[in-house]
Amino acid sequence: MKIKFVYTQLFLLGCLLISLQETLGQTSTAAFNFIDNPSHAKLAALGGVNLTAGNDPLMFLSNPALLDSSRIQTPAFHYLNFPGGINVATLGYNFEGIRNGIIGIGLQYFNYGEFEGYDQIGMATGSFSANEFALTVGYSKRQGVFQYGTNFKILGSVLEGYQAYAFAFDFGINYHHPEKDLILAINARNIGFNLSNYIEGQNLQIPSDIRIGASYKPEFAPFRFHIALRNLQGKEQDFFISDPFRNNDEIGGVDKLFRRAVLGVEILPSEQFHLRLGYNHLIRKEFETTNGAGAGGFTGGFAFKVKQFELSYARMFYNIPGGSNIFGISTAINKKRTF
Repeated sequence: MKIKFVYTQLFLLGCLLISLQETLGQTSTAAFNFIDNPSHAKLAALGGVNLTAGNDPLMFLSNPALLDSSRIQTPAFHYLNFPGGINVATLGYNFEGIRNGIIGIGLQYFNYGEFEGYDQIGMATGSFSANEFALTVGYSKRQGVFQYGTNFKILGSVLEGYQAYAFAFDFGINYHHPEKDLILAINARNIGFNLSNYIEGQNLQIPSDIRIGASYKPEFAPFRFHIALRNLQGKEQDFFISDPFRNNDEIGGVDKLFRRAVLGVEILPSEQFHLRLGYNHLIRKEFETTNGAGAGGFTGGFAFKVKQFELSYARMFYNIPGGSNIFGISTAINKKRTF
């Protein structure tokens, strides 16, 4: 009971800090938004936002309450290719922690490639690179029907000669129904502060968020439904791409609600093969053109096991820019290996 009370206090404190960050950060500059890009296959295939899809060594990066004993000692590596030559690598590993808890370690590294630099009068100054990273350490513990989790993150952004660093943490609480395959989740995400800014005196704002989610698998049915709601603090504009000539008043109430919702479904024909589908309305609307949205906002992927290895793939569609592909592999090193 004491542990439950402590985690509940921490979560409520996190929600308060997010509200304060949103209030004080109205004139600040958004930064470290890369942390909300889905960089591993399961999360990407389910729409990019999910709080309830466990049984994966990297899903704790989305919600620390998804750390569980089913994937301990299972290293994972995922590679993401974004349109425009952006490359992302994600590594993760889970192991048993103190007091019967689970610890997860993850690294997300974004490489934006090489750029040509020019000075104020247009003279070439040579090429430069840009990259960002997030190092995450998570801890989770099960108490009855509740799973509690916390992530601690170091965020870094290096753009040419400019560097910025921040510290952030997440809190997550998942409720597991004692009889039905039903999970309810709540997550306070990216609460923190800057360690250094690109420019002296600059005020950078970390993309904090409050999210809730749920999943349900009907008895004997080979599929599981997921829904997640993001941006529940209500301060952030409901745009994926910033536009100074647009505001929230231009978006209808129903459209605004669906922009905050992400839907997903897992199809589970066997233990060795899973299909995953998702829909992100915010992405679909933001990449829509006068010719329509195409497949924008839809996602899909699969995972299959070969011996002790699990191979996974996901694709997210963005309409005209194309789509991103994610490839992943994980293996349980504590099991006897056969090839």
